[in-house]
Amino acid sequence: MKTLKEIKQLYPYQFNGKNLGLSIANGWLPEFAELCKNIDDLLGENKRGFHWVQLKEKFGSARYYWSVKGRKDSVRVDLISSKKVVSYETIPPGTKSPSQALFDQLSEMIDSAEAKTRNHCIVCGAAGKIDQHEGYVLLLCEMHAKQRAGGGDLDIWPKAENE
Repeated sequence: MKTLKEIKQLYPYQFNGKNLGLSIANGWLPEFAELCKNIDDLLGENKRGFHWVQLKEKFGSARYYWSVKGRKDSVRVDLISSKKVVSYETIPPGTKSPSQALFDQLSEMIDSAEAKTRNHCIVCGAAGKIDQHEGYVLLLCEMHAKQRAGGGDLDIWPKAENE
């Protein structure tokens, strides 16, 4: 399994530029590494100013916000129930351009990677489900849900030397 530090070394352009924080949970690192590789393959030689704006956990799954030259910002709304989270994204009117097909492919790829995290434990990546404890939502496998309920610390985030 690659660390976030190793992923940044492989695809440095994806981590250059203004950002609001770049954090990936341990359980989601393998899928994120695959996403970065697939984006690199899709962009080819022309990286088009692509970079991650924010990587975080929200409502029990990953949220990947990104920017690329020529793409207008979109608006995202998350709806949460006790069983699941549903996200909607709107793209401003008048954004059609020759690069729109590429933007659509990137959006689909990134949305699909986020969706995978809705089924995998934030700690280890095993199959999991929503666990609400004291008002905070995490996606955990059975073992880590029991650990959390017992008051144990969860090893969610990479160590500083691996970031």
